Formats: sequence, C-alpha cells, structure tokens
Amino acid sequence: MHDVFFLVKNGAIMRFWYSIFLLLIMCGCSTPRSHRSVPSAEVRRHKQLFLVMDDAGLALEETQRFLDIPVPMTIAVLPHQRQTDEVCRAIQRHREKEIILHQPMEAYDPAQDIGNGGIYSSTPPSAVAAILDRNLSSVRGAVGMNNHMGSRITENRPLMQAVLRYCRENGLFFLDSKTGHNSQVAHLAQKEHMHMEQRHVFLDVHRDRAFVRGQWSAAVRRAREHGYAVVIGHVWCEETAAAIRDSYESLQKQGYTFHKISELYE
Repeated sequence: MHDVFFLVKNGAIMRFWYSIFLLLIMCGCSTPRSHRSVPSAEVRRHKQLFLVMDDAGLALEETQRFLDIPVPMTIAVLPHQRQTDEVCRAIQRHREKEIILHQPMEAYDPAQDIGNGGIYSSTPPSAVAAILDRNLSSVRGAVGMNNHMGSRITENRPLMQAVLRYCRENGLFFLDSKTGHNSQVAHLAQKEHMHMEQRHVFLDVHRDRAFVRGQWSAAVRRAREHGYAVVIGHVWCEETAAAIRDSYESLQKQGYTFHKISELYE
C-alpha cells in the first residue's frame, strides 16, 4: 500500500511539473541563461566625442584651461613632475573629468626626453610592474593609462605584454595613443583577452590655429560618420582649448555628446 501511495504521489508531482513545462513553452518562455554565456551585442554609438588631454602635470594653469570647459573629458597626467600632485587634486574636484597615467615610453628618436618614470627598450619586462607601481603612486586616482611618446616601446611585444598584464591585474585600461605605425598593442590585447581602444585624431601636432581647427573638424566628422571618435590633444596647446571651448555648445545642440574615455571600456 505504501508503494502504491508513493507511485501515485510521485506521478502527481511529475504531472504537475510537466504541466508547468508545457505552460512555459506555450508562453514562449525559456529558462534564463547567464549573460556571461551570451556574447554581448556591440554598443551602437552616435556622435560621441572622447577627449583625452595629454601632458598634464607640468603646470596647473595649463590643465585648468580644460577643467574650465564644462564637458566630460580625460586628463592624462605625467608622473613625478613638479605639479603632478596639484594637478591630480584639481582634476578630482571635477566630477565630469577623470585621470589616467600618461606613461612615458621610449620613442624612435633617442634624443626625445620622455621624462621621469619611463620604460625603455633596455627595461627588463620583469621591471615593468615596479615602474608602474611608482608612477601610479605619483598620479593618484588614475583609472587607466596611455603612452607618452612610446613609438619604440609599443612595437616591443615583451614590454607591452608586461604593461597590459599589469593593467589587467590591477583593474586598469590601456589606451594606445598610436604614436607609431607598427604598434603591437591591439594584437597583444587580443591575446590577453583585453578590450583596447586607440587614438583616432591628434589635434595639435602643429600648434597652428588653422591646423588645430581642421583636425577638430576631422574629429567631429569622424564621430558623425563612425559613431564616435577618440581625440587626443595637449594641455599646453591654447588653440586646442579654444577650439573645444568655442564649439562645444553648438556641437551639443547638433546632438554630439562628450564622454570620458573609461566609458569605452565599461
């Protein structure tokens, strides 16, 4: 009798769950899957401008020109400079701005002075982490980094692999400033399963007003045609500040938006 009751009881349970299963099918429902098992859809971007201002840390008044422009942007700060600490504190008072480490790296031209805290071709990959630790202790509040100069180092696979692994292990992103045509950063980032972005437009290779305005127009056009543009300028260039300051309100009315570079890595 007990066995019959057990079979009847379990048969009722099975019928109950079978009914639920049929109901789910009829409703077009299915068991939810983890978002981790489904490739994320590519973000659709529209008229987005990502501004990165390099070489901060030498003089606070240079950076202040960009802090006074009320749009989101990223400030890349050089380590161990005379006003690195003051500049970082000033940036942190502006919620729409963010700090990244402007990591000095060796250029093709050996006469170029890359500044303190540099990574050179002669630097052992095993020494990279200690260098970055010291530099980040100088540039407090950095959420990522990009290369200052670095045309020679960004093509050096062992050194860049060490840099990227450090970033991954410490929750930082790396932006390739694309100072050299043979940069290996994109290839290495793919191997390390890291998202990587790179510069699209340099604004002020020449400090000429017409040149800077032309490059700014090219950046805006790129954002319109491709959805977004990563734009690098320098805090020491007054023409760059003027070009952005004179146009940001008009651009916003046209549907353009300004963003911090970290948003590309979210």
